[in-house]
Amino acid sequence: MPEFEESPTSVPDPNDFESEDAEFDERLELRAAFSETLTQHGFPDTLVLTRERAGDIFHDRRLDLLDYLKDHDPDSVRSLANELGYDKGVVSRDLQKLARIDVIEYVEEGRAKAPRLKHNHIAIEPVV
Repeated sequence: MPEFEESPTSVPDPNDFESEDAEFDERLELRAAFSETLTQHGFPDTLVLTRERAGDIFHDRRLDLLDYLKDHDPDSVRSLANELGYDKGVVSRDLQKLARIDVIEYVEEGRAKAPRLKHNHIAIEPVV
């Protein structure tokens, strides 16, 4: 009966990594620590965004939407656009971007989707 040799298994070298990966992991650890610190100091349910993402997403009109949603519960995207005097299509695209980064969510009310803030707080990761 022929003997079978075990094929050598390929084990990755833990010292063989890209510096970009290490930097990414370090940023994730910092963001997690920042979020945990906020929670411990009375700011639970805080979404922590990277500076790059926040800079790309937040501008005056979107901040107006968020400020309005903080104090109001519009029945629909159209209602929100009308109440703020913005074009519905522009508001819809803004809300879609905010939903993709987990800032808002939609509550289905009949055929309408009512935008709501998803978190109590939003923080931008510190520059460190």
